[in-house]
Amino acid sequence: MEKLTPKQDAFAQAYVETGNASEAYRRLYDAARMKPEVVAVKASELLKNGKVTVRVEALQARHAKRHDITIDSLTAELEQARAVAMEQKQASAAVSATLGKAKLHGLLVEKVKAEGDVNLYVSSLRAAHQRAFDPQGTTPAAADSPHEKAEAAQDDPYVKALRQLHEVRDAS
Repeated sequence: MEKLTPKQDAFAQAYVETGNASEAYRRLYDAARMKPEVVAVKASELLKNGKVTVRVEALQARHAKRHDITIDSLTAELEQARAVAMEQKQASAAVSATLGKAKLHGLLVEKVKAEGDVNLYVSSLRAAHQRAFDPQGTTPAAADSPHEKAEAAQDDPYVKALRQLHEVRDAS
């Protein structure tokens, strides 16, 4: 198997450092006049290169081992943070820790379109949070768009999870 070029190796290192392929590409290649979409495609192509992928994985494994970071250690840390938040009756911190665990284990994947749906997504989450902690609507809602009202259904799993956390907090 051929060796990486110096730029490919530097790209792999920059990618592991930043976690952003486009940023890593900009650091190493003449991308000043390129559109962001072109940079993203070029960076993606580099990541798909088998040699670069192997190098990135090796660097990530070495980095994780050096810091002894595992999914189990992160899960334990998030559970500890959740427990402290519940003891101190900080429901939002407990929800954040729970959502962090769900993301870590691949149970919750955020999907965002870059064409204006981001604000709608964030507004929907705010509305779901509002519904969970103020189901009677005694405070002004974060947003009252028809889309958010439609999502206010009682079977919304996000709302159910938040309500359960809220009930646990109130019971303690």
